[in-house]
Amino acid sequence: MIPVVFSDPLGDDHGLGYAYPTAPLFAEAGFADLRGFEALKRGEKLVLRVRLQRYPNPLGAPNGFSLATVAIYLHTGPGGAEELPGAGFKTPEGQGWSHAYLLTGWLAEERRPDGSRKPVGLSRQGDWLELTPSLPPGDYGYYVAVGLYDPFTPWHFRPVQPGGGPWALSGPSGAPRAVDVLHPQQAQAYQSGVLPPIRATQSHTPWALLSAGLGLLFILLAFRFPRP
Repeated sequence: MIPVVFSDPLGDDHGLGYAYPTAPLFAEAGFADLRGFEALKRGEKLVLRVRLQRYPNPLGAPNGFSLATVAIYLHTGPGGAEELPGAGFKTPEGQGWSHAYLLTGWLAEERRPDGSRKPVGLSRQGDWLELTPSLPPGDYGYYVAVGLYDPFTPWHFRPVQPGGGPWALSGPSGAPRAVDVLHPQQAQAYQSGVLPPIRATQSHTPWALLSAGLGLLFILLAFRFPRP
């Protein structure tokens, strides 16, 4: 398994230019701003890590944050469901999801397209939310989306509607409910409604760091052992 390590820009948690709900609860900035995602192999286990910009907890949720909803959908093989429930996007044809992990301040669970669900362990490691799914490590495709927590919707993403309101995002009718997603062409994804998956082959950070480290090592060796 090749590690997947991605960062996401600061301050892009407004979807298609959505205005946040007007209730004072949502006045803080950054609580739904996705900053990073990692899929790692630790021993024989797959570990998924998500980082948000901030973790305010005005409602005292047991998981340490209460205003955001995080969903991670995995494409593990051919087929799968091509609607990303909650987030409101579609997947590219033939790249649907088979396992999803839904994280809020009150729950952490695995969901399947057939409606089944089961709890998963969630911990806070510094600025990261970390979970260990039951899936074995593999080179999967990942869809990562963050929305505003809503206790009354099935996937806990707060709705978008023209004009917004105290408890709804203001945006076009039928727009995705996620305010931030992980993809280099985020604007294009929002305009098309199709979110391509993130894959290990797109994650260049570890290999760039390795190349830089090897280059530095060769320079140091050249000074230590100069040619005659």
